[in-house]
Amino acid sequence: MVVGTTRGWWATVLVVTALGMFGFWSCAEAQEASVESEQDSAVDGSAEVGEPDTNRFMSKLTPDEPLYFAIGWNELINAKFQFSFKFAFMNPQGTLTRKAPFFSHVYFGYTQTSLWDIEGESKPFYDTSYKPSLFYRHKAVYRSDNGDFRIWGQAGFQHESNGQSGDESRSLNIIYVKPTFEFSGIGSGYLTVAPRIWAYLGTPDENPDIAEYRGYGDLRVAFTGRSDWQVAATIQVGTSGKGSVQLDGTWPMDKILGRNFDAYLYAQYFNGWSESLRSYDQRLPWQLRLGIAVVR
Repeated sequence: MVVGTTRGWWATVLVVTALGMFGFWSCAEAQEASVESEQDSAVDGSAEVGEPDTNRFMSKLTPDEPLYFAIGWNELINAKFQFSFKFAFMNPQGTLTRKAPFFSHVYFGYTQTSLWDIEGESKPFYDTSYKPSLFYRHKAVYRSDNGDFRIWGQAGFQHESNGQSGDESRSLNIIYVKPTFEFSGIGSGYLTVAPRIWAYLGTPDENPDIAEYRGYGDLRVAFTGRSDWQVAATIQVGTSGKGSVQLDGTWPMDKILGRNFDAYLYAQYFNGWSESLRSYDQRLPWQLRLGIAVVR
């Protein structure tokens, strides 16, 4: 392998991918207020006659899980990237949602996470997890009188598959509950604690022992400082005692480059089992990856 050529190649990939993620985030950010405020106003859909009504679609499409691209180099040069969105498919001003407001908080979600072997001869993807979901999410379950504490919740169904066949096929279905507790006024920032508890639906033949490595839940704790920096930890422990820890750190790029880039410098550390669905029962080398995040 020619190291210089390889590094130049993946540097180009990083730039192109980051620009693509900026494009997606720009569209989503422009409409975030209308959907993330639980759709307080209706979407007018002002497309020209004969043209696709993209305004109506994009106003309901917003990010869900973190969006990032990061590169690591422990034992081999590799990349990990993720994109994720949710779509509110019910009209908040429709007859059904007016009679049953519950439906205005129902979303279709899709998250895709990939591990990329950049050092390989043909630059193959090591594994990709495809995770469509259907869930209920409410950001105003409880709020204290002074606003320093609030609870919001999410519950739903998620399918996960790596899209392979034969011996490398992996899949699972879960139903889950995810409350989030947010504490403001802690020093100069705020703390969020988000446990997620799930149950498996059925036992896939390809990975019947996955609970030994992924368990029945995980926990994410994040602290955001006054300057909008954030550190987070996600912990997962299987029934066999084998698990994983992922640490994430983000720093807003506008603190360094003025207001030219609406993104974050991103660092991710992973150590443990089951980073990918394909190798859920293996402990791959720990990885420290650096890159860019547009949603955290």
